[in-house]
Amino acid sequence: MRNTGPRARTRLAVVAVLVAVLGVLAGCTSSSSDGAAPTTEAPGPTDYSAPGPYPVGTATLALDDAATQKVFLYYPADPARLGEGTKVTSYSSGDAFPEAFRAIVPAQLVQEIPLDATRDAPVADGPFPVVLYSHGFGSYPEYSANLLAHLASWGFVVAAPDHVSRNLAAAATNSVQQGDADVADLRSTLDLVRRESGAGGRVAGAVDLDHVAAEGHSAGGSAAAQLAYDDGIDTFIGLAPASPLDLSSSGGVDQAALDAAYAQKAPPAKPSLIIAGERDGVIPLASIRSEYAWLATPKRFAVLANAGHNAFTDLCAPIRAQGGLSQLSSSFPAGATLFRLGEDGCLDGYLDPATGYRVIDHLSVAQLRWVFGLDPSEASLAPAYVESLFPGALATYESDPPVSGQG
Repeated sequence: MRNTGPRARTRLAVVAVLVAVLGVLAGCTSSSSDGAAPTTEAPGPTDYSAPGPYPVGTATLALDDAATQKVFLYYPADPARLGEGTKVTSYSSGDAFPEAFRAIVPAQLVQEIPLDATRDAPVADGPFPVVLYSHGFGSYPEYSANLLAHLASWGFVVAAPDHVSRNLAAAATNSVQQGDADVADLRSTLDLVRRESGAGGRVAGAVDLDHVAAEGHSAGGSAAAQLAYDDGIDTFIGLAPASPLDLSSSGGVDQAALDAAYAQKAPPAKPSLIIAGERDGVIPLASIRSEYAWLATPKRFAVLANAGHNAFTDLCAPIRAQGGLSQLSSSFPAGATLFRLGEDGCLDGYLDPATGYRVIDHLSVAQLRWVFGLDPSEASLAPAYVESLFPGALATYESDPPVSGQG
C-alpha cells in the first residue's frame, strides 16, 4: 500500500487487521508485575523487556462531558493497596464493536485476551512521566493494552484515547469522519491527565507533567509525530508509523514525491525512535525510512526482522496461533481480501510475535528512560547490548548520533 494522506494512508489494511480479527484472538503475554520495591535508576544496561517493578493499575475515563469518548489509563499501582481495586486478568476482543454489532458476531469469535492489571487500584508514589498513546486506524486502545501495561510497570502513566472519528466502531459502521482529530484527542487526553493528577484524581500527586512522550502505531504513529511539534512533548515513538505529512490531497504518493514533501517541511525538533517491520505490507519500509531520514537528531531506527504491520498489537500472536485468517474465507468470502491483509506479519515464517513484543517493550522503555534522564546513560540502547538480548530479531538498528561505543 502506498503512503498517502494521514487518513487514507493506512485505512484499508488496518481496518482489515482489526475488523477481521476481532473475534479470533487468543492471548498475549502480560507486561505487569506484582513486584517488589521499585527502582528509579538502572546502574547499567537493563533488560526492559521483562516486567517492571510496579504492579499495573488501570482505569477507564471519559474524555468528554457526554462520556462518549473513552481514555484508557494504565499507571504504576501501589503494591500495598492492590486489594482496594479489582483484579483484571483479560479483556474481551469484542469490546471495540459497536453494541449493535455485538449481537450478530458469533460468540465463538469473541475471545478473552490476557492482561495483568488491577482496575481502580490506588496509584503508587510518584511522580511518573506521562506517555500518550495513539492507536491505528480502525483500531481500539485496548488492542495495545499489553504494551501500555508494560510501560506502566516501568514507572509511566500511560493514557490512550479512543479516536472515535476513526476507531473500529467508525470503520465497521462506515461512519469514519474526515479530518484530523487525532492530535486534538491527544491534547485533550493530556489535559485530562492533568486534571486527574489534582486532588481527588485517579493519579493524584503522582504525575510528572514536565516529562511527556507520545507513542503510536500506524496512523497513531503519524499522530505521535504531529503532536511532537507541541512544546510540552519531549520525545515520540512511532511503531510502523504512517507519514505525519498531510498528503491527502495528492492521492497515491510515490517515493520521490514523498521525499520531496519531507524536504519542504521541518521535522519536530525532538528525540525520536522509529520501529518498523522488515516485511510490512501496509506501510512500506522504504517510506518509513524516508521519515527516519527526515527526522531531527537524536533519533533511532529499528527494523524487526521478518515482521509485518500487525506485529505491534496484541492481535498478532493469536492470529498466528490459529493459523491465520484466510481459513475464514470459506465462511466469509466477502472478507477474503481483508483476511489476507489482516495476516500481515502474523503467519509462520514471520518473526515470532512474542519476540517482537519483547523488542518493542525493551526499546520503548529504554528510549523513554534515557530521554527523561531516568537512566544515567544510553547503555540499554547500545546496539551490542540490544542484539545480545534479541539475537536475529533485528534486521537493522541504528542511531544518529551513534550510541556511545557504537563505532
